[in-house]
Amino acid sequence: MESYKHSCPFCGQHIEYTVGYCGKQMQCPICGQSVTFPAIPPGRQGPALRVKSLEHTQDRKWAMRMPAALGFLRTFQHWNVVAQCAVPFFIVGALLAGAIFVKSKLGDATAPVAIPTVQADPDAWQHSIDLAKAEQVLKDRMKELAAAHAYADSAEQGRRQVEHGEEAQKKRAQEQVEGAQKNLIAARQRFEAAWSNYRKFGGTIDYRSQIKTY
Repeated sequence: MESYKHSCPFCGQHIEYTVGYCGKQMQCPICGQSVTFPAIPPGRQGPALRVKSLEHTQDRKWAMRMPAALGFLRTFQHWNVVAQCAVPFFIVGALLAGAIFVKSKLGDATAPVAIPTVQADPDAWQHSIDLAKAEQVLKDRMKELAAAHAYADSAEQGRRQVEHGEEAQKKRAQEQVEGAQKNLIAARQRFEAAWSNYRKFGGTIDYRSQIKTY
């Protein structure tokens, strides 16, 4: 059986092997490292060489056929017909190319829109904030005034219920009425102050007409 030699890539030892070991591994008898033998023995033509030979043969066949093809093109007698059929396509292509060029290069540029300059009042934003705060305070004072008015009505009803009762009951009821009235007056004053402040910042809603008169 034919044998071949392969050098260990680690220690350089020449190892003799046969075809049965092609593509396989074994340990080098000198250094003990794993050595892989070539898949194709030296001197034998592998599949890659056969493919290259086949490609070379095909290239030679094409080279031999090229002169015949060129000769056919030179002797073709109907080139004028081919040219007449191709002219419309060239014209359409040129028109499309020209339209694209005109649209991309020579189209009317969009004129910039002139934005009017507005001189803003630097205090306008702060003024709107102050107005919103004043309006919220006024609404809170309206709620307080409504609650004070309801308490005053309740105290007056209680006083009426004990008109014919004991003196102690009538005294306590009268004190509740007087306290409720004082609270009502104070709530009314706070509302008026909030109303004036709201009007000072330009408030236009008539909150006065929404409260209960007394």
